[in-house]
Parts: sequence; structure tokens; C-alpha cells
Amino acid sequence: MAATVIGALRRFLPGFWREHPVADRARRRAIWALTHCRTPALGGHVHGCAACGTVRFAYHSCNHRACPQCSRDATARWVQRELRKRLGVPYFMVTFTVPQELRALFFSAAAKQVYDVLFAAASAALSSALSHPRWLGAVDHGFTMILHTWNQRLLFHPHLHVIVPGAGLDRLGRIVCVKSPGFLVPQPVLRSAFRRFFRQQLEQLRQNTDLPPVDPAVWHKDWGVHLQPFGDGANAIKYLGTYVCRTAISDARLLAVDDQRVTFSWKDRARGNARRTETVTGTEFVARYLRHVLPLGLRAIRRYGFCHPSAKAIRERLALHTGGTIVLETTAATTAPRPAPACPCCGQPMIAQIRLPASWHTGRAPPVTQPLAA
Repeated sequence: MAATVIGALRRFLPGFWREHPVADRARRRAIWALTHCRTPALGGHVHGCAACGTVRFAYHSCNHRACPQCSRDATARWVQRELRKRLGVPYFMVTFTVPQELRALFFSAAAKQVYDVLFAAASAALSSALSHPRWLGAVDHGFTMILHTWNQRLLFHPHLHVIVPGAGLDRLGRIVCVKSPGFLVPQPVLRSAFRRFFRQQLEQLRQNTDLPPVDPAVWHKDWGVHLQPFGDGANAIKYLGTYVCRTAISDARLLAVDDQRVTFSWKDRARGNARRTETVTGTEFVARYLRHVLPLGLRAIRRYGFCHPSAKAIRERLALHTGGTIVLETTAATTAPRPAPACPCCGQPMIAQIRLPASWHTGRAPPVTQPLAA
């Protein structure tokens, strides 16, 4: 049987828990979800085949964002929804990376507030540059920010990917677009503004919380801000879709899992995406994976300006005048019923016969079966 991420996590989670018995609430919840996803603890349904009598148990998913089993459908829906919102203008992707000297802040007691500082500093820097009359000059602009915390080796590497349409409204309400599909704003200006706003926001946070000290030299070095044109934006959305609802590593990258170690592949970006392999202990694999569990209540995807759902009228106006696609939706949206599962023996549709209630809240297993209502 091929190695899976959920299988490796469940194999080594008990050993990790013995070595690291203290964990915050977010990681404890993630561990519980990973352990019980698609098991009788979450309940489910029993399907039967009327043709051959085959019985199939279908247990519910945990739908936790750290679970590698529950993200594929959500990713596809997000990509399709964002593709329909595109304007007929050049798109850009801006990446804001936090220096290594500041990464310890994201594991402090105020981790959620530090992530909010990251979003606030990046959005303020980008907004100030987009509204400057020397460049785009759009007072009403929009962009979507997506938080990403891992690199190919599962190490902690917090950064923000931002999808930016090259258009907006100026102070007089007129539509303005970028003058060149290859230029949005000067990268050095964006870099210095990001560093300045992050320092200001962090000093305000430090007045109310107990944060670990920061090396003062970090405020005098160049911060990682990368700006890249992305054509009509379709490739940028599809690329970021792999990070929106998916976890730090997929099953395809797992090469081997034994009783003590996990071997996975990774791309060496510094060597032209050369394929490398790395072998770590099982507890180290779990530790790297859980390092990317976000604090409770943190929104990893944030929309600003006309990209926000509440600014639909402005976005449609821009789409109309820039050649974008406007999708007309009916007021009463209909949801297609989920197709019945096919029988693994004869291929005929199976019928849901029994509902299995979740037992996690009672601590009892297996759950008592209940017949479905007619």
C-alpha cells in the first residue's frame, strides 16, 4: 500500500505526544482531527446495494484545514470562484517574506496578533504604493492575500502571496489601469514601506503584549519582497490554489514510511528546482507538520478593496469596462444533489440505509445505529 500523509501522522503521533506533552489548543484540536477523521468517532452512513447486497461504511470527514484528506474539493471550488472574478487587465503577484530574525514571534503567546501585524503591514505598504499618483494612482484598488507558512522541506517560512489586478478607480472615480503589463510599482519602494509598517505595527502590539526581543539589525536589512507579472491572472490563481486549502505536503511527495523514519521529496529552488530527498524521524516529521497549524480564529485568506465580497458593484463595473467576464447568478441558487456512491462489486448506485451518529461528544464507541427517516 502506498504511503500517505495521514497514515504517517497517525503512526508517529503517539510518540510525538509522549515527547511533547504540552501543546496549545490549536495543535491539540488538529491532533484530534487528524486522529479521528473518517473514523466511527465522527459518525457517518451505511450504504447498501440492492442488487448484490454489498454493505459500505462511509464515515464523516473532520474538515479541519490541517487535515490532508479534506481539502481537494475546497481547492477546486476556490480556484473556479476566483477565475470567474477576474478583470480584463494585467495581473501581478507580490510576495512578502518575513526575515528569519522575526520568525520566533509567530510562536509566542501573541501569535495570532503577530500574523495580523503581517497582514496589516503588507496591505498598508501595497495600498500606499497603488494609490500613489506616480504609478497606478488608484485610490480604490483591490487585492487578495494568502498566507503560506512552509517551504519544500516543511520548515517554517512565513510569507504572503498577493494577487493584484492592475486597475482601480482614481480620486475622481475614473477607471485607471497600469501603463505596462510588466510594471506595477517599484519594488524597492514596496520593500521599504513593508519594513516600516511592520515595525510600526509591531511596536504598537508590544505595548499591550509580552513579545520576545527582536534583533535591532533586522530593521536595517533588505526585506524579501518579490513582484512578478502574471498575465491575465489565471496561472497565478491556479498556482496559489495549491496552497489555499491544502496542507504542507501531499501524498505524492512521500517516498517511504517505516517504523522510525519518513522519506519525502522536495524541490531545491536554489538549484533550478532540482529534485531532492530527505529522511527524518517520525516525530520530527510530525513536529514539522504541526508547526504549520495556525492559531484558532486566524483567517489565512483576506480580501481588500474591490476584491472584498462587499464591493461586488465596483468589481463588476471594472470588469465591464476592462473586458472581464461578468457571471450572472440567479437569486435562488440550486445545489446539485450529491450522486449516490457506486457499489464496489457491481457498480450499481448504493442507497443510504443507516445513519451513524458521532460518538466523540460521549466518548463511547462504536456508536448506536439509527435508521434514516423515510
